[in-house]
Amino acid sequence: MFTSVQGEGDVIGRLSNFIRLGGCNLRCSFCDTKYSWDEYRVIGIRGIMGGLELPEAARLVTITGGEPLLQRLEPLVSELKRVGYIVLVETNGTIVPSEELLRLVDTWSISPKLSNSCQPGGLPRYSLGWARRARSAYLKFVILNPEKDVPEVSEFLEGSGLGLEVVLQPDGLREDYVEAVRELVDYVVRRRLPYRVLPQLHRLVYGSRRGA
Repeated sequence: MFTSVQGEGDVIGRLSNFIRLGGCNLRCSFCDTKYSWDEYRVIGIRGIMGGLELPEAARLVTITGGEPLLQRLEPLVSELKRVGYIVLVETNGTIVPSEELLRLVDTWSISPKLSNSCQPGGLPRYSLGWARRARSAYLKFVILNPEKDVPEVSEFLEGSGLGLEVVLQPDGLREDYVEAVRELVDYVVRRRLPYRVLPQLHRLVYGSRRGA
């Protein structure tokens, strides 16, 4: 748990409490939080609430991972909403949330994986129709090679029919990160694509430092 600016996606730049949950059902090659796969400690809702900045200081709470939906989030999110927080959940989209959670969560950041994630068991199958019932949701894709990956994004979107905002994000592990951002921007501009290119703000400010 820590407080920083949200570094990714549609709410980039907003001050946020972060709750990072342990465990993940995927093994992405470009994951920048691999420690979260199996490094965690058990803590109750009371302990979590006591570790957050108050809503008056940082109203946004980002629940991330790992994959948060491996755990039952309804009691925690319900308490967060009762106190007055705005809740964002970052998920890889492989697990369908409950209807209760869809009612509670303000925004979903859904990050489907492309072939560039090199999943050991192959790419998961996605059933993202639930995102249409969400209060707010957007899709976020990690791009390693624009020439290869962005057409795969377009193919995914054609098959989904979701109509959500799409964010493209460069590979955060590249040492020449600014160049990675430039390559992706150039690709999108040349092809006049309707996607939003955003960097990882925390990557530009803090590098790969943990908890920032």
